[in-house]
Amino acid sequence: MNIKPNTQELIQVSTDLGIAIDVIDENESKQFIKRVIDTYNPTKMTGHLSIGEDTETIPLEGNEFSYSTYLKREPAYLFFDQEGRDRNTVVVVKDAKMIGKLMENSYGMEYFVSNETTDFLIAVNWYVIEIAGSAIEPLTKEPKS
Repeated sequence: MNIKPNTQELIQVSTDLGIAIDVIDENESKQFIKRVIDTYNPTKMTGHLSIGEDTETIPLEGNEFSYSTYLKREPAYLFFDQEGRDRNTVVVVKDAKMIGKLMENSYGMEYFVSNETTDFLIAVNWYVIEIAGSAIEPLTKEPKS
């Protein structure tokens, strides 16, 4: 498997911190990403990632490394810019609550997050966190700065 930069960074950081992750194979990754795109029709899959319609937004500042603590304790599926070097790659973080800790110890990257059943989609870009689906209520019920 040819491991790309963002993926390699997450593998290294997860190893250093003891956070369980997996990288699913390219064919399965493509199928998962297609399912997410077909479900949510994100407006920007490259550049400053964005879901667009039917979303709630919370500020990146103050929430970038803590938003994931409001997610269910289930595997989270992360994927990246679909024109970048990590396109067609899905990294599975075994416990969604650990995404913030993983990203806090990684260099900056924009990414999407969903779960196995694609009940929700989260886009984390340089400016905001956009939320669609079942993650809206848990991530927006608490006051955000």
